[in-house]
Amino acid sequence: MSELRFEDVTVRYGTGRRAMKAVDGVSLTVPTGQVVGLVGESGSGKSTLARAAVGLAPIAAGRVLLDGRDVRHRPARGSGRAVQMVFQDPYACLDPRMSVGDSVAEAIPRTGTAARRAEVTRLFGLVGLDAAHISSRPSELSGGQCQRVALARALAARPQIVVADEITSALDVSVQGTVLNLVRDLQQQTRLGMLFISHNLAVVRYVSDIIAVMYLGRIVECGPAHEVLTDPQHPYTRELLAAAPHRDGYAANSAHEESGAVLDTEPPDPHHLPAGCRFHPRCPVGPLALPARTDCLSLDPAVGAVGRRHATACHFAAPLPTPSHQAT
Repeated sequence: MSELRFEDVTVRYGTGRRAMKAVDGVSLTVPTGQVVGLVGESGSGKSTLARAAVGLAPIAAGRVLLDGRDVRHRPARGSGRAVQMVFQDPYACLDPRMSVGDSVAEAIPRTGTAARRAEVTRLFGLVGLDAAHISSRPSELSGGQCQRVALARALAARPQIVVADEITSALDVSVQGTVLNLVRDLQQQTRLGMLFISHNLAVVRYVSDIIAVMYLGRIVECGPAHEVLTDPQHPYTRELLAAAPHRDGYAANSAHEESGAVLDTEPPDPHHLPAGCRFHPRCPVGPLALPARTDCLSLDPAVGAVGRRHATACHFAAPLPTPSHQAT
């Protein structure tokens, strides 16, 4: 069992005036045996953070640590990789010229041929695929079946952490629920840590123990899933929650529902981020709706976030509750 930790991670693309921080000083922990759901709209930096965890995006500053060891230190040849990623498009990550069984076998750490075949069969059973599919090509399987193969391939490397990046968004709605159930069951069986990424809060809340909300390269709120869903502190989190189906009873806290509909505006240009709070040009309870809230225009709410509930990057989030001292 292992813990994945992002420490002030920054990923920068471009140089000079066109440089852009896709991820800006992100700190986030995926605890042992838990699922952290990372949610945010397209362009928020979620996938870039995921790619940084597996070495596919250059880290300009900060570190990604697995049990205190930098994940960029390559493992010994044939020993598997401790952090594995499952991508959005299952067809794009499987070689169309190989059988899906061979693709899974390729990821298994070095072992004998008979043991490798037995492991492939076991993994196919683990993800709910019939052994008859082992000799199939990706083009002969449905999207849901290919995503199961991709999960089997990730597990074949015997990882300690799995990063799942939008793994249901390319699937039909009728298949998404089946894959989500599989993910939840696999995580409970294996007790692997998982970073589960989606733009859909309704999907993230179904599988997550912890929810982190990302906006324009930064984590703006993070806490236990139930607490974030029932008492969201950041206006952006509340808007995401209000847009999600409420079939399980979770909804934005009515105490926070103030006037304003600024969110309909386009996100800022990531090359020219606004001063102060990055969300203030769209915030329904920010200075455009409530002019007295001038702090949002110039002061960075990330400063002091640790003193607010869910470490929220909002000047007006509730403070951490004061610990009660029992009389002795």
